[in-house]
Amino acid sequence: MNSGLEKHSQTDVVKMLILAFGAEEIAKFGPKSEEKEYLKKAEGAVSKDESLSSIKADIHAESDELSDLSDIHPAWIVKALENETPKIIGIILRWLPSGHVRYILEHLPKRVKMSLPKLVESFAVPTEILRLIKNGFERKFQIPKRNGAGGIKSFQDIGFLKPESIATLFCDLGVHELAMAFQNVEMSGVRVLLNRMNVTSARLLQQRMKSVVDASASLLKDARYTILEVPLDQEDMDKLLVEVGIAAFSKAMKNSELYNQVQLKLDPIMSYVLKRYVDQHVGVNKLAEQRQALILERVSLLLRAGEIE
Repeated sequence: MNSGLEKHSQTDVVKMLILAFGAEEIAKFGPKSEEKEYLKKAEGAVSKDESLSSIKADIHAESDELSDLSDIHPAWIVKALENETPKIIGIILRWLPSGHVRYILEHLPKRVKMSLPKLVESFAVPTEILRLIKNGFERKFQIPKRNGAGGIKSFQDIGFLKPESIATLFCDLGVHELAMAFQNVEMSGVRVLLNRMNVTSARLLQQRMKSVVDASASLLKDARYTILEVPLDQEDMDKLLVEVGIAAFSKAMKNSELYNQVQLKLDPIMSYVLKRYVDQHVGVNKLAEQRQALILERVSLLLRAGEIE
């Protein structure tokens, strides 16, 4: 369904806002230099009541299509806010969860943070303007409609998982891939890696190695190729597990559609790592079907354990 606002040009929208709420109020949200031009064009246009009705109709038409910005990693939101005015930034922040707000405030330039309006000022803005600003900002992102993990019926549905659940899944897949890769390998080599891990991760890997003894020989062999592609000398073992998991995940992908769904849910660095492995593996791994079945099994287990939702 097309957005109701798409039938209006930017100038038309601003004219309606000016008529509905007054030029003095609307001027705070855009360049002062354009106020006279918009006022001039607004002369002789539809009435204030007609403008307000049109705005409300557009908001209502869009309401069913809005997605939750909490499904976007806050680093991408910071980037999108770079060219917005402090007033707009303050309004967007009031729609975001506290974790996102904290991250954004920590990463915005100091000069911008000093210019942000007080919370009470954001609440003083008419609701119709708030929603127009919110809707316009959300359209900068392609956000899949949120779906609970209980609705994961196919590999493609993984794109509906929450950001934190996707990160948890990557870490779990990293452990699983290492467990498969180390099957039938001398324990002295395995201990080198175990000694670099924290106690929890080391125990988890040892337990997982026992649970994958019946994995197909082809998957075990492919897992060894996976860890040859990932730099194992990384100092941060948590990041290593995630990268191994990302590499394993990419081998299950038959096209890049799923990447397009999850990229904005990931930290940009993690997203770039996934893109690198996607370009390398998508559509070429003969074990994609087996790997998809394995990943869906891990999703089901993590769901039952309450580790993802």
